[in-house]
Amino acid sequence: MLSGFIIAIALVLGGLAVMRFGIFQIRKFKKGETRVTKKVSEQLAFIIFFVIILGLIVYSVSDLLFR
Repeated sequence: MLSGFIIAIALVLGGLAVMRFGIFQIRKFKKGETRVTKKVSEQLAFIIFFVIILGLIVYSVSDLLFR
């Protein structure tokens, strides 16, 4: 039981760290400090990664709240 709780907390914290990194990237983009790439494969990979992270966060939170 305790190991499952630790894993869930680690997933939530990891997801929050990834979202924080994304916020930094968005701020840099708005300031014009980053270059926008137009490759569809890179954008698709980013979307898949983002969806996986969001899924893990939702899974972890729902597991913690609705046991």
